[in-house]
Amino acid sequence: MPATIRDVAKAAGVTIGTVSRALNNYADVNYHTRERIRRIAQELGYRPNQMARSLSSKHVKNIALILSGFLEDTMLNDFETMLMKGIYQFASEHGIDIAMYVINSKTQREKSYEQLCYEHNIAGAILFGLKTNDPYCAALSASHRPCVTIDTEVRSPCTSNVTLDDVAAFDELTQYLIDRGHRKIVLVHGRKNAMVSMERLAGAHQAFVRNGLTLTHDAIIYTNFLREEAAAGVDAYFRTHDPDSVTAFLCMSDMLAIGAMEAVKSMGCRVPADYSIVGYDGLEVTNYTDPKITTVDQNIKKKGYEAARLLYDMLHGIRPAQKLVLPHTLVERGSVQTLGSE
Repeated sequence: MPATIRDVAKAAGVTIGTVSRALNNYADVNYHTRERIRRIAQELGYRPNQMARSLSSKHVKNIALILSGFLEDTMLNDFETMLMKGIYQFASEHGIDIAMYVINSKTQREKSYEQLCYEHNIAGAILFGLKTNDPYCAALSASHRPCVTIDTEVRSPCTSNVTLDDVAAFDELTQYLIDRGHRKIVLVHGRKNAMVSMERLAGAHQAFVRNGLTLTHDAIIYTNFLREEAAAGVDAYFRTHDPDSVTAFLCMSDMLAIGAMEAVKSMGCRVPADYSIVGYDGLEVTNYTDPKITTVDQNIKKKGYEAARLLYDMLHGIRPAQKLVLPHTLVERGSVQTLGSE
């Protein structure tokens, strides 16, 4: 027989009303009491009737995951998958329902952020994939609804940001290539208006300048973080440049690294014997390329989990809006060759 609300109340040593208010996120229940009741309910396997839960709640607070540009990806990218796993893991642990909405720059112009939130009774949102010139970035600055952006920072009293130190991480990745003798480096750039692209570019410049090198415009291949654009860009580069003009491709994402590797191999060249390649993200797919790709691991699932936890805390007055910078790890694999001194 499934556990009832009485069973939870008895095990927690509180009243049925307290259990009900705790599970419906009432502010008059102490945070630690609420978490203890949630844990006991989960251990007992108690599942409240969703219709009764909605009817009994004075104000149902819906939480949304808003993904921008998701449908534009022409190839399955497990970045979003791992991000969502982290977000929904936190939601599962805390008995929260999170609805997902997919948008792009066009739909942002057609429906404002406030309109979207109003129509779906959204009290707080996690947003990923925004470009710095997207309409929702300006809208978030003026909104009073708690929200958390992932990677794209928006300055607002109600907006938090979960990110990495992309400048430092990409500086480290660039230095890794330089330390292994690479001086002729081509940068495979991401989306121009993406904040992560700007910060990674700044990191690359830092490392180049520190080592007396120059990153010229001619040595940058621009893409929209799409694998096929990276492959086409590398192919186009070799049509106008000598094969000896580059020894390594410094890619702003793992998918771009995979595209660069495809282009190099289609020329009959080898990685890393002929050209070295590094990526950025730590996607699971880099474990299955040949060779495996050296990359910066963002711990994407943790990024999603911490974004959900931060939004939860903001909604319950536990933490104010803030910038949360997570650690990164440089993962060395087999896609880089160490060159002799020139």
